[in-house]
Amino acid sequence: MAAKKTHHSHRRRKAMAAELSPDIVLFHILARLPAKSVVRFKCVSKGWHSFLTTPMFTNMHLHHQNRHKLLFIPKTSSSCTFRTIDCESPKDGLTAPRSLPFKVDSPRNVSIITSFNGLVCVGIIEQDNVEEEYYSDLVLWNPLTCEYRILSKTNAHKECYETTTRASVLYYTSSEDDYKLLRVTNSCDAYIYSLKSDLWRKIESTENFHRWISNHCALLNGKLYFLKYDEAINKSHLVISLDLKTEKFTEVTTPFFRDSTAICMGFTVLRGCIHVWMLHHSDLWRRIELWRMDGDGDSWMKVVTCTNAACGCTWCVQPLHLMADGNWLMRYGECLCITDPNDPLNSTRVVTDMGTGIRRRGKCIETLVSPNQYMK
Repeated sequence: MAAKKTHHSHRRRKAMAAELSPDIVLFHILARLPAKSVVRFKCVSKGWHSFLTTPMFTNMHLHHQNRHKLLFIPKTSSSCTFRTIDCESPKDGLTAPRSLPFKVDSPRNVSIITSFNGLVCVGIIEQDNVEEEYYSDLVLWNPLTCEYRILSKTNAHKECYETTTRASVLYYTSSEDDYKLLRVTNSCDAYIYSLKSDLWRKIESTENFHRWISNHCALLNGKLYFLKYDEAINKSHLVISLDLKTEKFTEVTTPFFRDSTAICMGFTVLRGCIHVWMLHHSDLWRRIELWRMDGDGDSWMKVVTCTNAACGCTWCVQPLHLMADGNWLMRYGECLCITDPNDPLNSTRVVTDMGTGIRRRGKCIETLVSPNQYMK
């Protein structure tokens, strides 16, 4: 009887070993692990290191990563460091400070510009002068792996390095397998940097739609969506899209700008759809709405409304992330808070007081994508 049990136990172990074959471990288990864990597994063997650093695995792993982090560069720190906080579990607090891998004279001299697929674009000012109009360098950086690349200035106009622009967007084009940075300057010219070629070029647009682009934007299905900003009335009133293949701009009809008090607070992509945060306010009340775009903008639906009686400056209230449980991670003044939009009282819980560092933030996911992947 004992021999029979031992035989069945041996068969079960063999079956489990077969299920956990190298292909299953490498292609199905490791590809779903957090990027931080995969980095540690590179030390298992030369074979694992070789496989886990291939573009194929990087792209396969990227497909499963959707957990966002808020990235902060503390302005008041004596050293040049950065910290992150998990958008789904902000109560866990900030991570320990880590040093920036590139040379920066002071934390005040570096700005987070935009991010995509785990790559963060930052601008660096050479002198200790926060009023400087141009960055000395633009850097693509992976905060997890600490890899970075200083962008070439080949073909770049001085405007490409402006510290304030109408729009700055990092994105990926699958047809070209290339990461690109779009910068729309204050003089309404649009330039694109290609990581693959390490070159800049200017977009020639006959419609000149980029003259009205504002800095709120989102990427979905090969199109970049922006707000169309009308300087004559000092507000946004339309959404425009840029087809990344044709580099043509088109207008998208929107219903939420009919209210003269409406202010767009930003775009987000959720469950494969573009969403827009809208703020309506007066001296006595504040209402934030989340609208979803269906299709190519043929129809819009108001998803949820959050009314908050708190008043004050509109710039200090901002949705940062729509959490998986339906709550909103928000900025209230210099505090990071969680708001339940479905609560009749819209209860808000303070997570942490970030101080002025909350203004120097970005949002990214942790991936294995390398800014040096195209270097020979």
